[in-house]
Amino acid sequence: MKKIIEFLEANGIEYRRETYGNPYYYNDGFRVPALVVRFDYELTDDRKALEEKERLFKQYMKRRKAYCVPFSGVCGIYIPHYTVMSVFDYHRHAEHEARIRADVEKFWQEEHARREAERMAAAI
Repeated sequence: MKKIIEFLEANGIEYRRETYGNPYYYNDGFRVPALVVRFDYELTDDRKALEEKERLFKQYMKRRKAYCVPFSGVCGIYIPHYTVMSVFDYHRHAEHEARIRADVEKFWQEEHARREAERMAAAI
């Protein structure tokens, strides 16, 4: 991650450090470090320079085999953003999210069964 940060700073690309994992919803202490890179076309005066920075970033990330961009999108009118993680951390994060989804599904199935049993007991 250090080389990616050096690349971003050398090219004047804005980024912020982010931590993935949800301590409020599923408090198990799981944390994954990541970087969020944004290219804010709404506030720029030099659109061509920002397009070149975005192109350089994408090209650089294609060459990085130990890192990936698992999440990307556009917010606002046109502000593309990219999340950068190590491939290992991305797989850990995906497994963690799958466990959370399974636990939530199990909870709601049990809750539905409990409510149906209460409703049937009240009807008798």
